[in-house]
Amino acid sequence: MKRLPLPKPESRSYALLQALIAGPGTFYQIAERAGFDIEEAGIEHRLRMIFARGIQGHVRVSGILYELKDASRDAMLGIKPSLQGQVAAPHFRGVAGAMPVLVVRRHAAEARP
Repeated sequence: MKRLPLPKPESRSYALLQALIAGPGTFYQIAERAGFDIEEAGIEHRLRMIFARGIQGHVRVSGILYELKDASRDAMLGIKPSLQGQVAAPHFRGVAGAMPVLVVRRHAAEARP
């Protein structure tokens, strides 16, 4: 899965993501942590628009709490994603062994629609 790009460091979105590193919170808690004054003219509306978009897809909402997604938290902290590869085919689930198999055959006339 491709990681979403982080917002520019000088943007409001980035400041809100920095505030979310400390942990989940409500709209007002996160705005306060980020240092935004909700009383300032127009700032609450602008922040609500940023939150409505999930802060560019980096946040999930649980009830009234916003929390940073794990991949986004790692990106904010500079943790590189581990390289995960497929070890075995999707149908392989452990040690292979002999198992009984039931084979069902249809008549040729039934097989055609």
